[in-house]
Amino acid sequence: MSFNSKNYYELREAFEKKHLAAAERAEARRTALAGKIDGLSEIDDALSSTAARIMSAAFAGKEGLGDRIAGIRRETEELRAARAALLEAHGYPADYTDVHYDCEKCKDLGFVETKMCECFKRALVLRGYETSGLGALIGKQTFDNYSLDYFAGEDRERMRQNFAKIRSYAENFSKSSDSLLLMGGTGLGKTHLSSALAKVVIDRGFDVLYTSVLNMIAEFEKAKFRGEQDDTDRYFSAELLIVDDLGTELGGSFTESCLYNVIDTRICKGLPTVISTNLTAAQLSERYTGRLFSRLLGVYKPLLFCGRDVRFEKK
Repeated sequence: MSFNSKNYYELREAFEKKHLAAAERAEARRTALAGKIDGLSEIDDALSSTAARIMSAAFAGKEGLGDRIAGIRRETEELRAARAALLEAHGYPADYTDVHYDCEKCKDLGFVETKMCECFKRALVLRGYETSGLGALIGKQTFDNYSLDYFAGEDRERMRQNFAKIRSYAENFSKSSDSLLLMGGTGLGKTHLSSALAKVVIDRGFDVLYTSVLNMIAEFEKAKFRGEQDDTDRYFSAELLIVDDLGTELGGSFTESCLYNVIDTRICKGLPTVISTNLTAAQLSERYTGRLFSRLLGVYKPLLFCGRDVRFEKK
């Protein structure tokens, strides 16, 4: 797993700032109390000289060094105890002026030595939700709340197989996974299972971009108008691209070119894509040129969604 690189570097910077902010808050508390509590500054000055005293003891020679350092340590512990008692006597917690981090394990740096801390991984996942394009669908359309109750007979069995295949795809996703083409009428759960798939893949640490075909084409039109290709780079670099509602976009050479460019480039890079459409294979053949159609039906693994519109069945 490799997360979104932009998210990664932005969070590294945010964590470093959070680490520094925690130290600044502690220093502000120490400064504020220094003028309020008599004797506190003197204890702090004595504690701050501990390292210098140990170094001085070491330079005094090896003979008796252990006893000298032990004595300094005893005095330091006594000073810390006196400081804690002084704070508590004035109504403050003993650790009031200590640096308090959100994550004591990594000190809010996001890493413990060279290993990524769990708090940083969680932040990356949450940022992944924000930048995936899923919006409000995150957490609402999951594998756990997808129901087969609205399907019957052969349709139910087909949908059960689709559900199992898509869930397995999400749980075993890698950058070498196949591309999928979800085909079927409206209201059969293609969007639900696509968003459920996306959440699981994001939770596993992959960079996912979820979009409707209309939004994707609009992004390319804006990028062309502005001359800023960077706005569309993620369509070519995301470890998993999910495009919903293929076939709802307006036709034309520009649209066809955008679709072909994204689909063909990702195939050449070996990057998986999941596309959903309400169109049948015959309708796809009529709507798109042969080179685009051949990639959709020749490279993507089709999953056929069957049954009556679930939204209608619920009513």
